[in-house]
Amino acid sequence: MRRFGSALSAVSALAIMAVPADAQLRFGGHAAMITGLDEIATDVKNPLDGTFGLGGRVGFEPPLIPVGVYGSVTYFFADGTELNYWTGSVFGKLGLPLPILQPYALLGIRRRASSASGLSESDSGFFAGIGVQLSSIFIEGAMDFIDEEIPDVNNSPIVLKGGFIIG
Repeated sequence: MRRFGSALSAVSALAIMAVPADAQLRFGGHAAMITGLDEIATDVKNPLDGTFGLGGRVGFEPPLIPVGVYGSVTYFFADGTELNYWTGSVFGKLGLPLPILQPYALLGIRRRASSASGLSESDSGFFAGIGVQLSSIFIEGAMDFIDEEIPDVNNSPIVLKGGFIIG
Protein backbone atom coordinates (compact mmCIF):
# COMPACT_ATOMS: atom_id res chain seq x y z
CA MET A 1 0.00 0.00 0.00
CA ARG A 2 2.90 2.36 0.72
CA ARG A 3 4.28 1.83 -2.78
CA PHE A 4 0.95 2.68 -4.29
CA GLY A 5 0.73 5.82 -2.17
CA SER A 6 4.25 6.88 -3.17
CA ALA A 7 3.57 6.23 -6.84
CA LEU A 8 0.26 8.11 -6.68
CA SER A 9 1.99 11.05 -4.95
CA ALA A 10 4.72 11.15 -7.60
CA VAL A 11 2.21 11.03 -10.48
CA SER A 12 0.09 13.73 -8.82
CA ALA A 13 3.12 15.98 -8.30
CA LEU A 14 4.16 15.56 -11.95
CA ALA A 15 0.63 16.33 -13.14
CA ILE A 16 0.41 19.46 -11.01
CA MET A 17 3.87 20.76 -11.94
CA ALA A 18 3.51 20.01 -15.65
CA VAL A 19 3.60 23.13 -17.77
CA PRO A 20 2.69 23.36 -21.43
CA ALA A 21 5.71 23.04 -23.69
CA ASP A 22 6.83 26.22 -25.39
CA ALA A 23 7.38 26.17 -29.10
CA GLN A 24 10.45 24.06 -29.73
CA LEU A 25 10.93 24.84 -33.41
CA ARG A 26 11.97 28.44 -33.99
CA PHE A 27 12.15 30.49 -37.18
CA GLY A 28 13.69 33.89 -37.71
CA GLY A 29 15.22 36.45 -39.97
CA HIS A 30 18.24 38.68 -39.56
CA ALA A 31 20.25 41.49 -41.07
CA ALA A 32 24.03 41.16 -41.00
CA MET A 33 27.13 43.25 -41.53
CA ILE A 34 30.73 42.12 -42.08
CA THR A 35 33.64 43.76 -40.34
CA GLY A 36 37.01 42.42 -39.23
CA LEU A 37 40.33 42.74 -37.46
CA ASP A 38 42.68 42.05 -40.39
CA GLU A 39 42.84 45.74 -41.33
CA ILE A 40 44.28 46.50 -37.87
CA ALA A 41 46.88 43.72 -38.13
CA THR A 42 47.92 44.02 -41.80
CA ASP A 43 46.88 47.48 -43.04
CA VAL A 44 44.89 45.73 -45.79
CA LYS A 45 41.30 46.82 -46.21
CA ASN A 46 38.79 44.01 -46.62
CA PRO A 47 36.61 44.72 -49.69
CA LEU A 48 33.62 43.26 -47.84
CA ASP A 49 34.09 45.47 -44.76
CA GLY A 50 30.72 47.08 -44.07
CA THR A 51 28.87 44.79 -46.50
CA PHE A 52 25.18 44.33 -45.66
CA GLY A 53 23.43 40.95 -45.78
CA LEU A 54 20.04 39.36 -45.18
CA GLY A 55 19.27 35.85 -44.05
CA GLY A 56 17.14 33.44 -42.14
CA ARG A 57 17.49 30.78 -39.50
CA VAL A 58 15.66 27.80 -38.14
CA GLY A 59 16.38 26.16 -34.82
CA PHE A 60 15.32 23.74 -32.14
CA GLU A 61 15.27 24.75 -28.46
CA PRO A 62 13.85 22.30 -25.91
CA PRO A 63 11.56 23.87 -23.31
CA LEU A 64 13.01 24.84 -19.92
CA ILE A 65 16.63 24.31 -21.06
CA PRO A 66 18.70 27.28 -22.35
CA VAL A 67 20.36 25.37 -25.21
CA GLY A 68 19.53 25.12 -28.89
CA VAL A 69 20.70 23.93 -32.29
CA TYR A 70 20.31 26.26 -35.27
CA GLY A 71 20.92 26.44 -39.00
CA SER A 72 21.38 29.81 -40.70
CA VAL A 73 21.93 31.16 -44.23
CA THR A 74 22.99 34.73 -45.09
CA TYR A 75 23.48 36.38 -48.49
CA PHE A 76 25.66 39.48 -48.54
CA PHE A 77 25.15 42.28 -51.07
CA ALA A 78 28.68 43.34 -52.05
CA ASP A 79 28.41 47.00 -53.05
CA GLY A 80 29.92 48.08 -56.36
CA THR A 81 31.56 44.74 -57.18
CA GLU A 82 30.66 41.61 -59.11
CA LEU A 83 31.30 39.53 -56.00
CA ASN A 84 28.57 37.17 -54.77
CA TYR A 85 29.14 36.14 -51.15
CA TRP A 86 27.03 33.93 -48.89
CA THR A 87 27.42 31.90 -45.72
CA GLY A 88 25.65 28.88 -44.27
CA SER A 89 26.05 27.90 -40.62
CA VAL A 90 25.12 25.16 -38.19
CA PHE A 91 25.66 26.14 -34.57
CA GLY A 92 24.84 25.46 -30.97
CA LYS A 93 23.51 28.12 -28.65
CA LEU A 94 24.02 28.10 -24.88
CA GLY A 95 22.19 30.78 -22.92
CA LEU A 96 21.68 32.01 -19.40
CA PRO A 97 18.06 31.53 -18.26
CA LEU A 98 17.46 35.10 -17.12
CA PRO A 99 13.90 36.48 -17.17
CA ILE A 100 14.19 39.55 -19.43
CA LEU A 101 17.59 39.97 -21.09
CA GLN A 102 19.08 36.61 -22.08
CA PRO A 103 22.79 36.53 -22.98
CA TYR A 104 24.09 33.51 -24.91
CA ALA A 105 27.18 32.04 -26.55
CA LEU A 106 27.45 30.49 -30.02
CA LEU A 107 29.78 27.83 -31.37
CA GLY A 108 29.45 26.25 -34.79
CA ILE A 109 30.65 25.52 -38.29
CA ARG A 110 30.29 28.07 -41.08
CA ARG A 111 30.51 27.43 -44.82
CA ARG A 112 31.20 30.52 -46.87
CA ALA A 113 31.36 30.84 -50.63
CA SER A 114 32.10 33.58 -53.10
CA SER A 115 32.06 33.93 -56.85
CA ALA A 116 33.38 36.71 -59.03
CA SER A 117 33.85 36.88 -62.80
CA GLY A 118 32.99 33.21 -63.24
CA LEU A 119 35.45 31.99 -60.58
CA SER A 120 34.11 30.52 -57.36
CA GLU A 121 35.78 29.66 -54.07
CA SER A 122 34.45 28.18 -50.85
CA ASP A 123 35.76 27.05 -47.49
CA SER A 124 34.51 25.96 -44.09
CA GLY A 125 35.62 26.51 -40.53
CA PHE A 126 34.59 27.09 -36.97
CA PHE A 127 33.16 30.27 -35.52
CA ALA A 128 32.37 31.47 -32.03
CA GLY A 129 30.33 34.39 -30.80
CA ILE A 130 28.15 36.00 -28.19
CA GLY A 131 24.71 37.53 -28.30
CA VAL A 132 21.81 38.83 -26.29
CA GLN A 133 18.09 38.27 -26.76
CA LEU A 134 15.24 40.44 -25.49
CA SER A 135 11.90 38.72 -26.02
CA SER A 136 11.97 37.83 -29.73
CA ILE A 137 14.68 40.33 -30.80
CA PHE A 138 18.38 39.39 -30.82
CA ILE A 139 21.78 40.97 -31.46
CA GLU A 140 24.92 38.86 -31.87
CA GLY A 141 28.47 38.98 -33.09
CA ALA A 142 30.64 36.06 -34.20
CA MET A 143 34.19 35.64 -35.46
CA ASP A 144 35.26 33.04 -38.04
CA PHE A 145 38.33 30.88 -37.51
CA ILE A 146 38.98 29.70 -41.08
CA ASP A 147 42.49 28.77 -42.26
CA GLU A 148 42.00 28.96 -46.03
CA GLU A 149 41.66 32.28 -47.74
CA ILE A 150 39.02 33.28 -50.22
CA PRO A 151 40.64 35.75 -52.65
CA ASP A 152 39.92 39.38 -51.75
CA VAL A 153 37.89 38.36 -48.69
CA ASN A 154 38.89 38.81 -45.06
CA ASN A 155 40.12 35.48 -43.66
CA SER A 156 38.67 35.95 -40.16
CA PRO A 157 35.68 38.29 -40.48
CA ILE A 158 33.53 39.39 -37.60
CA VAL A 159 29.87 39.11 -38.55
CA LEU A 160 27.36 41.25 -36.64
CA LYS A 161 23.69 40.23 -36.82
CA GLY A 162 20.41 41.56 -35.53
CA GLY A 163 17.01 40.05 -36.07
CA PHE A 164 13.93 38.32 -34.72
CA ILE A 165 12.88 34.82 -33.66
CA ILE A 166 9.35 33.44 -33.92
CA GLY A 167 8.37 30.47 -31.80
